Amino acid sequence: MTPDSARLWRIPPEADLHHREWEGEHVFFHGAAGDTHRFSDAAALILLRLMTTPSDESSLASLLAEAAEVAQNEANTALTGILDELAKREFAEPVA
Repeated sequence: MTPDSARLWRIPPEADLHHREWEGEHVFFHGAAGDTHRFSDAAALILLRLMTTPSDESSLASLLAEAAEVAQNEANTALTGILDELAKREFAEPVA
């Protein structure tokens, strides 16, 4: 699956996300929902990038490919699942 290079993703403004890493595990607290979730290294990488700046799917997929040292098409597929999961939990959203 090819990422949409024009589709931007961001952290929802009301989310008030906080991140902690303990012994290689990434935990994010969603202040608005009061939810805490542990995410994979790949999902944490995406969330940490989005916490600094909204990013398009293409650049997020490239970030994943480089960090995981995988082929671009494998990163594209992984990114789709990660973004779906983050959106479902309201930790990330596409910019309208």
